[in-house]
Amino acid sequence: MSEDRPDTMPDTPAETEPDRGTDRARPSRNQLYKTLWRWHFYAGLLVTPLLVLLAVTGGIYLFKPAYENWVYKDLRTVHAAQSAKPVPLAAQVDAVRKAKPEATVQSVTPPSDRAHSTMVTLAADGGGPWAPTVSVYVNPCDGKVLGTVDNARTFMQKVRDLHGNLLSGTIGDRLVELAASWAAILTFTGLYLWWRARARRGRTGRRGLRRWHATVGAAVSVFLLLLIATGLPWTGLWGQQLQKVITATKQGAPSAEDYKVSSKIPATTADRLTSNPDTSVPWAAEKVQVPTSQAGGQHEGHERHAARMGGQGGSGAAPGSLSIEQAVAVAHRERVPGTFTVTLPQGPRGVYTISGKSEADPAKQRTLFLDQYSGKVLASYGWPQYGLLSKLVEEGIALHQGERFGLPNLLVALGTCLAVIGMAVSGVVMWWRRRPTGKGLGAPRRAQDVRATRGVALIMLVLGVAMPLAGISMLVVLTLDWLVIRRIAPLRRFFG
Repeated sequence: MSEDRPDTMPDTPAETEPDRGTDRARPSRNQLYKTLWRWHFYAGLLVTPLLVLLAVTGGIYLFKPAYENWVYKDLRTVHAAQSAKPVPLAAQVDAVRKAKPEATVQSVTPPSDRAHSTMVTLAADGGGPWAPTVSVYVNPCDGKVLGTVDNARTFMQKVRDLHGNLLSGTIGDRLVELAASWAAILTFTGLYLWWRARARRGRTGRRGLRRWHATVGAAVSVFLLLLIATGLPWTGLWGQQLQKVITATKQGAPSAEDYKVSSKIPATTADRLTSNPDTSVPWAAEKVQVPTSQAGGQHEGHERHAARMGGQGGSGAAPGSLSIEQAVAVAHRERVPGTFTVTLPQGPRGVYTISGKSEADPAKQRTLFLDQYSGKVLASYGWPQYGLLSKLVEEGIALHQGERFGLPNLLVALGTCLAVIGMAVSGVVMWWRRRPTGKGLGAPRRAQDVRATRGVALIMLVLGVAMPLAGISMLVVLTLDWLVIRRIAPLRRFFG
């Protein structure tokens, strides 16, 4: 039937009898529609499998807190009598060291209340690139080790690795970024196609499926673009460029002049303190330069002793350094909100890093650096110090993870993931039904109006600059099309 032809447009007076004067001034709407539909078709063909994978893994990862609290309930919760006095944190860390003498203690997360255990994070070799650590849970009432969890091998970490880099490191990260970028292009082109065809009738068959596909896409487009925009800061190339922009515009980490950083020691940024995303500093504080503990006089001998002991400050191994309890007391005094993590000093010049993260309210985030000997706050970094871009990214991360506004946020994010899966499946079904058997892919035919092609090329150029990997892939596709596909008849017929 004529209504099933891929390039058929709704009949309107403007299209059946176009104004010739207007047609000379601008490309016809039908030609523009064809060109954008062709880009939409091939973009969907290119990234649909990856988009489905990202939607599935993203939808699962939304439930990480609830899932892990359920699976590790016996490790994370304790039953303590109201009169029970907690064992000192230093003693709890010593118990972990005795249980795992070969490991290096990286950080300690004190319990948020009497019903929860203490989490001690150990550095571990091997495992995934994002969480090669082991978490050891300790009962704060008796100091006994409850059990351990290899963070690199948990179910949710595997889901995160799939979602972030396809279990393929840098190559996978670039593919995810490419898919996210093309998903944005799919959304923009799909919105135009929906707007042009929104008056079409038909609720059954392929046209009904097409109407459903377009309507759902338009309905979730804002949420989908928001998920894409808030996910890109985690990607390698786009995220690195954003960090450079934030640094250049002073919208992120304070400069080294804002606090004293020793010039004798190579600068270390906060993102290098731990590889576990659950115990790391907030995204906005990742590029903060870590200051150094200032030793002098009475502390010089302690520094040398700490160096011989491997820099295990905070557990009593380095005389003169603060105990963990004292570092926690400083965190309470400075009103670090919620549950926070204390990262131990790395070497005699290292500092205590106290990181308080809150996905539900990024304004409550706080990062402190303490001199390991005096307890002096060398730097304090939180919401008031974040620049506008950093604040937007932190708000975006909370939205992306479905935690900013509680259950409604989670449901909207989950609904968007399900909509992406539905649109991907319906798109494949529509293509399968309309494909010409044995005559190629069945792509929408090329527009013959050069002005329409140039207009779309300009739009794609803007999107390609905003998303570099998508721009590079566009150039590759256009080059292949110009040099190979158009010049070889079988290929020209196959690709349309």
